Amino acid sequence: ALLSHHLGLGIHTFTIPFTNSIIEFGLLSYLVTVVWFLVMINLINLIDGLDGLAGGIGCMLMVLIAFSEIKSGLSLSIFIAIGTAGAIAGFLCYNFPPAKVYMGDSGAYLIGYLIAALSLINSEKGTVVAAILAPLMALALPIADVLFAMIRRFLSGLPIFRPDKRHIHHRILGTGVSSRKALIIMYGISLFALLGAILVFI
Repeated sequence: ALLSHHLGLGIHTFTIPFTNSIIEFGLLSYLVTVVWFLVMINLINLIDGLDGLAGGIGCMLMVLIAFSEIKSGLSLSIFIAIGTAGAIAGFLCYNFPPAKVYMGDSGAYLIGYLIAALSLINSEKGTVVAAILAPLMALALPIADVLFAMIRRFLSGLPIFRPDKRHIHHRILGTGVSSRKALIIMYGISLFALLGAILVFI
């Protein structure tokens, strides 16, 4: 994240929505940028508890990023987003329940990093608020899941980052549905959130 900031992918300013007020981060831009990268990377990693879930949501995000870039003309970031979406789609053929291969941390970290980096590339082209808010909206499901998990563990006196079996997908599986049906339900919720993210750009 620090290297990305050094190479130009940093969050230096933020325009407050519906106003002309601009927040200048100054030296704090290092901290804001690192937090942005860590949040995106860990969100994808934390939802990798159900085969096909992290890959499917990552693929949706890549399509969203490519869509947001089209109006700016063809660019390297569009090809990276479309190429990554295609790679994930091919991977999902084998990762969809019952899975034959698994993503692991390295795959989740890479997808999360690319989402964070490509979003910042979009923000450099003038749509700062949309470029940053849209991925957050599209990731509404994992964000809510992680926040509830942290609050639940804090109230129980447990370390907030300790893994457990009470995430949303675990609760859906607990109702007796199959892994495949649980994944389709999660995809449906994520697609609904993705439509909201697309509306941000429109």
